[in-house]
Amino acid sequence: MTATELQERLERIVGKSTVLVEKYRQLRAKLQSAEERVAALERENEQLKAELERAQRESFYLRTARTLATTPEQVSDVRLMINRLVRDIDKCIKQLNTQ
Repeated sequence: MTATELQERLERIVGKSTVLVEKYRQLRAKLQSAEERVAALERENEQLKAELERAQRESFYLRTARTLATTPEQVSDVRLMINRLVRDIDKCIKQLNTQ
C-alpha cells in the first residue's frame, strides 16, 4: 500500500468519523429534548392526578351532603359541616403520625 493510498484511506476514515460524531451530537440533542418532554409530561400528569383526586373528593362531599340534607338550602350547610369534619380528621391523623 502506497503513502497516497494510506492518506486517502485516512481521509475517508476522518470523514466518516466526523459524520458519526455529528450524528451522535444530533441524537444526544434529541434524547435531551425527549427527556425534558417526558419530565414535563410527568409533572403535568401529577398535577392532573391531584386535580382529579380533589374533584372526586368534592363530588363525594356533594353527594353525601345531598343525601344528608332534606332541603336544597341545607346542602350548603351540610357540605360545610363535612368539610370541617374532614379537616378535623386530617389534623387528628397528622397528630397521630407525629407521635
